[in-house]
Amino acid sequence: MKYNKNQKNLFVNGALWAVYNGLTSAFLIAFAFALGASNVVIGLLSAIPYISIVLSEFIGAKLVEFYSRKGICVTAHILAKFLWLPITLIPIFFKQHPIFVTVIFYFLIEFSEYLTDPAWTSLAADIVPEKLRGKFFAKRNMIIWIAMMITSIVAAFYLDLFPKNNLFGFASIFFVGLVFGLAAAAVFWRIKEPSYSDNAHYTLREFFSIEGDFRKFVFIVSFFYFAIMIASPFFTVYMLDNLGMSYTFFMVATAISILARIVIQTQYGRISDKYGDKPVAILSMFGTALIPLIYLFITRQNLWLIVPAQILSGLVWAGADLAIFNLLLDLSPQKRAVNVAVYSTITSIPMIVAPLIGGFIADNASFFLSGIPFVFTIAVFLRSISSLFMFSIKEPRAKKEHQVGEVFLKLISIHPIKGIENRIRSVRRK
Repeated sequence: MKYNKNQKNLFVNGALWAVYNGLTSAFLIAFAFALGASNVVIGLLSAIPYISIVLSEFIGAKLVEFYSRKGICVTAHILAKFLWLPITLIPIFFKQHPIFVTVIFYFLIEFSEYLTDPAWTSLAADIVPEKLRGKFFAKRNMIIWIAMMITSIVAAFYLDLFPKNNLFGFASIFFVGLVFGLAAAAVFWRIKEPSYSDNAHYTLREFFSIEGDFRKFVFIVSFFYFAIMIASPFFTVYMLDNLGMSYTFFMVATAISILARIVIQTQYGRISDKYGDKPVAILSMFGTALIPLIYLFITRQNLWLIVPAQILSGLVWAGADLAIFNLLLDLSPQKRAVNVAVYSTITSIPMIVAPLIGGFIADNASFFLSGIPFVFTIAVFLRSISSLFMFSIKEPRAKKEHQVGEVFLKLISIHPIKGIENRIRSVRRK
């Protein structure tokens, strides 16, 4: 498939962003853990991106009414990258209050990043035609995950060269990540912005006026994200502390998940384009419940269970991310920038609350289990029931509703070796 210059720039921008993210945010929880942060602080750091979304989305949507979407994205992203400098300099200038500095500047970084969300999403939707979205974003996601996987493993190996809680290793990879982030912004500037007609002025009241299937979708995803975020921030702590993993082992485990995403991603793109995004979302959302369930049985003596847990994580999250993003675009054809802002704002509220609740439970509560395993148990239950609500959404893209069981059989029919052989034949023909 041939891509135009704008679409190619989206691919390159995604790859550079992945390197930036793989050297900065991917290690922030580990950095905070090295600083001695408690589970509550870890929960707060995990909630900060979503606090930023709530505070920035309406402002971001209003900016689209007055300014170029490309200009908004580039300006805000450059600012966000430079805000990593104070965190990078913590080992030198901010030794007295390192956690406070980390929290404040990480919030400013995320606020700047998410200020671009309405502009970026509406611009991407204009650049990629509806009929190609499944395959295009599946390929872009695959590029991002490959770049992030390689970057994170190399960075983790580098960190293991330092003593366990040494901060200078983190500072150096943060600085390199900053440089790649600026390069990503430069590539985005090369995009030629399509004309944008939906720049009407909306009031705060109109901003929160949503209805129909889009309204259902927003609240279903909100519940799902609460179920995810009550446990998600603590997987890193569990692996580094409870299971005693090195940074390299930790990132190799993450790489296994990314490889699973890469193997299945093209299949998800084809399936979602042919059978719709709704059944993919249902299957993937339900599959996320099995991840914390497996982790309940992992100990230092049977670390090999990390492999199936991470493979499953990659398989289900590849589908969940793609299907939820496509459903967002499918269900908001009008006033897209504003609707994306509304979606991001509302779905972020449970993602703020959930990590704080999860951190409090991990530090204070116990029933038949205690600590992080108790949080994992709660997550299994909540994730399991969240996918059932998605049945109430009408499939927006496929011409008819397909049974979830039918789509599941299509998904598991993937044959990685044949897929590779077909790709080689295609390259030879060209």
